[in-house]
Order: sequence, then C-alpha cells, then structure tokens
Amino acid sequence: METQFERRGNLVYIKQPNFDELDYVAKLWLDEETMVDVGGVVAFPAEKRETWYRRMVNPTDGKNFYCLIYTLDGIPVGEVSFHRFDEEEKKADFNIKIQSKYRGKGYGKEAIGLILSYYFYDFGGQVIYDDVINEKGQRALKSFGFEIVSKTDNEVLYKMTKEGFAALPNMK
Repeated sequence: METQFERRGNLVYIKQPNFDELDYVAKLWLDEETMVDVGGVVAFPAEKRETWYRRMVNPTDGKNFYCLIYTLDGIPVGEVSFHRFDEEEKKADFNIKIQSKYRGKGYGKEAIGLILSYYFYDFGGQVIYDDVINEKGQRALKSFGFEIVSKTDNEVLYKMTKEGFAALPNMK
C-alpha cells in the first residue's frame, strides 16, 4: 500500500485516512452539534464507504482530496478537503469541519493552512471557493484571509487565490 499523504503543523496534522478510520468520519457526520451549522447530520453507511474512499482518498479520482485532522497526540478532531477540482480552470471547492467539542483551539486555522499549502504549491490549484451558511464559518474564513465573492440572504461565497495565500503572513 502506498504511503498516505500527511502534513504536520504546530497544533495538528492532517492526513489521508486509512479505510478503517472512516468510522470516525461517520461519527463526525452524525454529530448534531458539529453538523447543525452545515445543514444537518449526514448518514455514512458502511455499504457506501468503499466507493467514497476510492473517489476521495485512494486512489482518488483526481478531482477530490480528503484528510482527517488530528491533534499531535493522534486524536481526530475534524476533516479538511477540496472537491470538484476543475483541471482547466485550476479551481476547486473547499471544506473544513472541526468537531464541535474541539472548536476554538486554533486547529481549524492551522489545518486550513496545511491543506491550502498542498493545494496551491503541490497539487497545482490556483483558486479555491467555499459557500458558507453559518456565521462562525464565515468569520473563520474571513479571519484566515479568504475574500468575499458574493452574498445572499443564506450564504456567503468565499475564495482564496494562490497569490492571496502566498501573501498571507507565515503561509509561504
């Protein structure tokens, strides 16, 4: 089996999960407190996991990239990923979820930096977007340095460009 992707920071590391770690994903997606801000819980039954794993993690379809976020002690605290990469336009959609009981500790901000560094400098992305419906998520992306593209009554569309990311302090 090939070595899974992993990037380390000062508070957390992100890595592609092994198949047996999908139990945590199912638990995360069923956590009401975590999922209330992103539209509600999502069932992740065992029979759907293999197809999902092949598309998102290993070998991947080349358009999606998924990691779990762990404390340096190895405790999973959330997920970070990008989806629907468009090879021609070099753009994708961004996702991050920190399990509710681990929020407010800086894990999300560091995980964003880790995956965006990979996305922009190794994967070849030029721009990434995120539609956010909750105020906490909006504040988090704005404080990280994402720019607002558009607003509706229900959501805000944010983007980060490679140039914008490179200009952020400590993100080179």
